[in-house]
Amino acid sequence: MPTVGIIANPAAGKDIRRLVAQGRVVSNQEKSNILRRVFAGLQSQGVNTVIVMPDMAGLARNAMSDTQETMQSEFIDQMPTGSQRDSTVAAQIMRDAGADCILTLGGDGTNRLVAKGCGDVPLAPISTGTNNVFPKEIEGTLAGIAAATVAKNPDIRDLVCRRSKKIEIIVNGGLRDIALVDAAVSRQTMIGARALWDVGTLEAVFLTRAEASSIGIASIGARLALIAIDDARGLHISFPGPGQPGEESVVAPIAPGMVREVPITGWKVIEPGETVLVQASRGTIALDGEREIELLEGMRTAVRISTEGPWVVDFDRALQVACSNAEMRM
Repeated sequence: MPTVGIIANPAAGKDIRRLVAQGRVVSNQEKSNILRRVFAGLQSQGVNTVIVMPDMAGLARNAMSDTQETMQSEFIDQMPTGSQRDSTVAAQIMRDAGADCILTLGGDGTNRLVAKGCGDVPLAPISTGTNNVFPKEIEGTLAGIAAATVAKNPDIRDLVCRRSKKIEIIVNGGLRDIALVDAAVSRQTMIGARALWDVGTLEAVFLTRAEASSIGIASIGARLALIAIDDARGLHISFPGPGQPGEESVVAPIAPGMVREVPITGWKVIEPGETVLVQASRGTIALDGEREIELLEGMRTAVRISTEGPWVVDFDRALQVACSNAEMRM
């Protein structure tokens, strides 16, 4: 029996970037409405088992109520804490429960946390944050249909999903954390409000993706070399210190409504498995836009690109399969 998990982050789309850029605010009401459309898409394809991460905002309650007579939906056994760990734990529970696909509502940061727990369960990410590269803008009904198609046809995973990369942060020889899109070394010494929005503080950036449609930090890389989700390579970009000139500069959309000239001192392609030492001895590392790691004296920190990231539903491919299946039934 195909099972779809749903992880919706009530905090996504509400950070400081709404104040410093033209980022949209996605209300919890809108997220709830998206989930109602997702459930409609799942139901239309015959998925009747849905497991949901509980959250303090109750984002999925209305969708679950709408379909209670025709679909078996329930919250997983998890006490929400409102912390980042909720998404990782939920993904682990769904993976262990046999979920065939996990649909997420959130940004790059939300999906990074889910990826830490989902294993090989494909992700169907809907964007509700800012500066997102990993999740995509897609109508909820269509996302539900695509997720259902993957869940009902696990044998076509290689056809309708793409294996993403990840960035591994190695501290003193051990794996400390991961990022899905970018790891940014900043001169800011405290985690603070977490969100990284000032590119003037950057010392180095590591990217798994740099696509023409990227916004945020990844857009800087896209002006240097285009790298797709399933291209094995990554990028390493270096930036000048305060008041110092760069060797060259690029003009990039670093946030919604913010296009800036960004000076750089150099860049290079990183091959999978290649380890690059982080030169900064003080500062922070932001993972997918959120400052997570404080760099302290004596820490030996390195970065490497891995091709063993999460599987990601290619919505266009999955919807093409859904259309083909509909044609075969006629």
